[in-house]
Amino acid sequence: MNNREHFKVEDIYQFSVDVLIAAGYRDEMAKSTAYALLEADKRGIFSHGTAGGTGIEESVKRSGITATVRLDTDIIIQEQKYPTIKVIDANGVPGHYSSDIAVKLVKEMAREYGYGKVIVHNANHYGAAGVWSNKIAEDKDLKGSSTCTTVAVARVMGDDPERLDYTRGAGTMNRIGTNPLAISFPHENGVLTFDTAWVRMAVSYCLKYLKSGEMLKIPEYIADSNFKSSFDPHDFADSMDTLGDEKGSVFPQGSTLSGYKGDAMLRFIEIDNSLGGGPINKVPLGSTDDRRRISHTFEAQVIDMLYTAEDARKRVSDLMRDYETYFGERSRWPGDRSNEALNYSEKYGIPYNEAQIDTLRRAAEHVNIEFNLLSVGNHEYPSEIFNK
Repeated sequence: MNNREHFKVEDIYQFSVDVLIAAGYRDEMAKSTAYALLEADKRGIFSHGTAGGTGIEESVKRSGITATVRLDTDIIIQEQKYPTIKVIDANGVPGHYSSDIAVKLVKEMAREYGYGKVIVHNANHYGAAGVWSNKIAEDKDLKGSSTCTTVAVARVMGDDPERLDYTRGAGTMNRIGTNPLAISFPHENGVLTFDTAWVRMAVSYCLKYLKSGEMLKIPEYIADSNFKSSFDPHDFADSMDTLGDEKGSVFPQGSTLSGYKGDAMLRFIEIDNSLGGGPINKVPLGSTDDRRRISHTFEAQVIDMLYTAEDARKRVSDLMRDYETYFGERSRWPGDRSNEALNYSEKYGIPYNEAQIDTLRRAAEHVNIEFNLLSVGNHEYPSEIFNK
């Protein structure tokens, strides 16, 4: 039996805030960061959560993806040319904090003008993209979306007139990021969220296995130095300490057979972000200076442009029900498992394994505070809903 200790959502949040404040985060920065990490955990997206590869330990140690975070500054809202578009210079603050502000601003614009877009540059990692699109849509009056650029971990794909293998003629080094896109629509019974990186899987999944020493299980996800599929996370990097040594890569969505489509989406997200100050040169994985800064976009749109908001939500629900009459035995909506995990977490607590608990303990030890998280029970791990 695979049992795990469970922890109350509110306890993890308070623990995280306390640890981050002890690490030098201002109150509002700590709360935004704790919120974003916890929201990922609640949905079973542990790779982006409190004890994931981009979580609280990295945040307090200012290592890895948080190496360029600044705690002694604040965002700069730049001069606004158009009423529905704002540009923010994040100025290196924690990505969750700048995103929290951007979401508030984009919702205000959409409610006043029908649509709003906020582009944030000079930014840091913001966690799971779907957390932010869902936050835009959570009041069920707006459609929300978000994109994010990342460090370079994927190669540009080649062309193949025979359409058999788009790794032919592919780039020789990594250039593009995983560049996630998330879209959320409200409906009668909640919010429907689609959240995907435009690579086979997010890199954080590989890093989780690299840290645990386990082999990967997904084909055509990680490529070795010869751009061949591998199950060994060490073909991506020798260790967490050598991530900057360019070795392997991740495949764009579509991998060998139709990777040019995922590759094209990756590039176009970077182009869109570049217009609002996002990077136009390669963002190296191993950099610990400002070259590692990235960009985010947030968009909000009203749903009552033709119908009332209530009727608009009903139309989305009716469309969903029509689709479901054509579903197969294993068909599901994007986010279904995440919603099940969310309901489970709020009722029973978040299930952490020993490695995750050790990660939280190390974060507390790093800032010299007591690890005071108490389990609310040791229960069987519901892997069918937490397996992302």
